[in-house]
This record gives sequence, C-alpha cells and structure tokens, in this order.
Amino acid sequence: MSVAVRLRDVHKRYGETRALDGLSFEIPSGVLLGFLGPNGAGKTTTFRTILGLARPDRGVIEVLGMRVGPETSRIVKRVGAIVEEPGLYGFLSGRDNLVVASDTLGFGHERIDELLAFVQLTDDAGRKVAGYSKGMRQRLALAAALLGDPEVLFLDEPLDGLDPAGQAVLRDQLRRLVDEHDKTIVMSTHDLGDVEHLADRVVVISRGRLVTEGSLSELTAGGDRVRVVVDDPDRARRLLAADGFTVDGEADEVWVAGTDGAGVIRTLANAGVYPSAVIPERRTLEEVFLGVTGEQP
Repeated sequence: MSVAVRLRDVHKRYGETRALDGLSFEIPSGVLLGFLGPNGAGKTTTFRTILGLARPDRGVIEVLGMRVGPETSRIVKRVGAIVEEPGLYGFLSGRDNLVVASDTLGFGHERIDELLAFVQLTDDAGRKVAGYSKGMRQRLALAAALLGDPEVLFLDEPLDGLDPAGQAVLRDQLRRLVDEHDKTIVMSTHDLGDVEHLADRVVVISRGRLVTEGSLSELTAGGDRVRVVVDDPDRARRLLAADGFTVDGEADEVWVAGTDGAGVIRTLANAGVYPSAVIPERRTLEEVFLGVTGEQP
C-alpha cells in the first residue's frame, strides 16, 4: 500500500512550548484516519506543518511523495483542507463562495455544480451563507476543499457542533469520498464516537509525540470480555473464578475476560445458576485513548 503522508522526527517549538516533539507516523493512501489527542497534544500544529502553514524546526514531512518545504507549491494543488473555522463569506451565496474560492485558488468553475450536489446544497446554492446552519456551512466548506479534486483531505473537527442529522449527512459524504472516490482523509476530532463510526485507522498523539496507532480492530484487540447479567452476582463470580475464568466487577456487575460465553453459561448452569444475559463486549476506543494518554479526548 502506498503512503499518502509521512512524518519523520518532526519538532516544533513555540517559545518554551514543545508543540511537536519528534513526531513520526505514516498514513496509507485511500483510508480515513482519525487523528486524536488531548487538548494541546499538537494536532492543529501537525496539520499546519503538513500544509506548509508553519515551518517545523526539524524533521521531514512528505505528502504524496513530495517533501513539504521544497515542494510545498506542488503539494497544495493536490490537497484540500478545513483547518479551524472555515473561511466563508456570509454576504455571498453558497455558489458565489465557491466561485471566489475557485478564482483564488486558480481552479475553474466546472466542478461547482457537481460539488454542490455532492454536499446536498443545490437547492440552497443561491442563498446567502449568513442564513446557513452550521451543518450547511461545514458542507459548503467541504465542497470548497474539494474544488481542485484533491487526493488528500485534512479536516479539523468537521462534525463539531452539528446536529445528529447534519452529522449523519456529513459522515456519509466523508465515507463516500474514501470508498467511491479513493480519497485519503485525515480527520482531527475530539469525538471518539465519530472515529468509531468512520475511521479505518487511528493515530493518537500526546504532548507532540505519537503514543499509539493502528486499525480500530488492532487497537481494541485484547479487551474482549463478556458481561453476565445474573440474579446472584457474588455467587456467579465465585463459581466462574473456581472454574478458571478471569472475573471482575463489583456489586451487580460481573465481567469475564475472553469470548467464551458458552463456557460461562455452562459453568453457571451446572451449578443451577441461570444468567438472564451473557453479552459479548470489546474494549472501547475511549478505554484505549485513556489508557495511552491518561487524559480526556
């Protein structure tokens, strides 16, 4: 698999603050990557250095095989981005915002109608953006980021503050860009639920350093367990522990490590204890995040 983005030993200071401290990771082409970290972890600085908006003090950044710095002017023609607040003109219509963006970036107007349809704004294209909802603004910003038909998209909190309907629409559009249009998307967010819904891979940074990366299944592996719902949890825990199961939980909770739900039921039934439910569960992304960072997302 080819690599869309590569960072090697990237450092960036702002005064005495180490925003990036030897950050290194790779992003394969054709995936949606959830880029996670606590507040102040260096996510926005990472985006800005990749996009050539900030110069790293040390290290190498490559996008699509080109090195940021010497080849930034070539890179910007092949990437799109929404970083921090989308730069839209409220006094212009949605269509006119895309016309201005196209002219500023040196693109033609031929994709504007197609993109308005893709982000479901055709019927509202003539309305002033000042009257748009936040979800409509985010979708218009996505359309602007796609004007040059970029191969890689960098999106900073694209779903933040949207209502559930707006989130559902935008999630579908992001997945379609990866699955149907072969884009690579790097999405920074604090919402781990969005990542669990959307991401193929995850990178987690803290204090400017990589702390873990991998697919969702890789990161949540090893946390398989079953939850046992039973009238006498204390007795159930004793019976299961005596039969060699690793048991956890207090009061009404009974957790058994592993995936042997049938074995759990058999052990309890043999002693005349019949659980009302044995529910398989996996370690959540939140548990992984807290485990590697010790902080809230």
